[in-house]
Amino acid sequence: MKNKIPVIFLFLILSLSLSSVFAESLSIQSGKINIDKNKQITIFQNNVIFKTQDNKTIKSEYAEYDKKNGLIKLKDQVTLQDEKNNIILTEDAEYFENKKQFKSYGKTILKTYDGYTIESQNILLDKKKTVSKDNTIIKDLDNNIIYLENFEFLSDENIFKSVGLVKIEDKQNNTYEFSQVYIDTKKKEILGTDIKAFINDERLKVSTLNKPRVFANTVKINKEQSIYNKSIFTMCNYREKDKCPPWSIQSSKILHDNQKKTVYYDNALLKIYDIPVFYFPKLSHPDPTVKRRSGFLPPSFSDTKNLGSSIFVPYFFAMNDDKNFTLTSRIFTKENPLFLGEYHQVFKNSNLFTDFGYTEGYNQTSTTKKPGQKSHFFSKFIKNFEGENNSNNELEINIQDVSNDKYLKLYKIESNL
Repeated sequence: MKNKIPVIFLFLILSLSLSSVFAESLSIQSGKINIDKNKQITIFQNNVIFKTQDNKTIKSEYAEYDKKNGLIKLKDQVTLQDEKNNIILTEDAEYFENKKQFKSYGKTILKTYDGYTIESQNILLDKKKTVSKDNTIIKDLDNNIIYLENFEFLSDENIFKSVGLVKIEDKQNNTYEFSQVYIDTKKKEILGTDIKAFINDERLKVSTLNKPRVFANTVKINKEQSIYNKSIFTMCNYREKDKCPPWSIQSSKILHDNQKKTVYYDNALLKIYDIPVFYFPKLSHPDPTVKRRSGFLPPSFSDTKNLGSSIFVPYFFAMNDDKNFTLTSRIFTKENPLFLGEYHQVFKNSNLFTDFGYTEGYNQTSTTKKPGQKSHFFSKFIKNFEGENNSNNELEINIQDVSNDKYLKLYKIESNL
């Protein structure tokens, strides 16, 4: 049998007997109170507000308080707010007074004081950490989305932890996969292991066929830089059955400096079809967002019937504002290398373009592969000047020389000249 207490006596009861009935650890406000003596519970309805001993505020429309077991069952739009202003929203929950634990049931949203939004289920919150063993989605202020199979949030350290399949999608459409991850919400820093980074940002691609990606043992990502340890990088398109890419750079450490827009490598090993070709103790190049700076440009790959597989390794020299030079080394797996160069210079009323190449020829000769050096030299000079009667005139001088008639076609040289 239930004894109903009129609302008019609510404040009298709270002031006279709250300490004896609710054990001083709770401060309770409610629009309506019922006491069920048989079940030994107190029922609160209409704008229920609990103030816990550990400085949490819990609000709901319905609550049952079991003083004997120190348990509060909450229903209908439950909200918890702690002293740091972290907020939990759910439909059903329980608060264990002795353990100072809050447990939600079903869909739960956690909003942290530093701007993270967590969508999960069945969250357990105590004074030190928040835990869920269910699938979770985290969103931050930069519109990055993190998918987790579970998580643990250490409130004092401001760190999210998760073990299992972890996937992150950032605002540039890049995706990262981990086997475990640590997220420092205060430093806005991500630490992960067994990383697979798929760089889908169009600004970082030279061609639409590029599929830049980095696989590494560990990674550290923040606003200033990304550091990949024991890593491998390539921009090649995918191959069937996940075969090795045509070229890749293996490195003990890759550092992408977002402020300097430069990629640095330690102990870089250039591979063609998984075969080591070049070793660089230190290597760096501008990232593809840089429009003009001296450094290596992204390599490219070619495969021909007569010459076999090869890789283009271009280096751009930004000599001055009015001139630049690009040297490209084309390295073959079986033949002698081919060196290509392009020089551009702009004058006040004229332009100079040169394009040249040189190779020692075939490494192994035969009746069809004749020995001998091969080269080409193209040059174009254009000058604009004003003639009589304010007429616009243009002088163009072209020089073209090729050592062998089949040389350009054999090496598939495409020149702007």
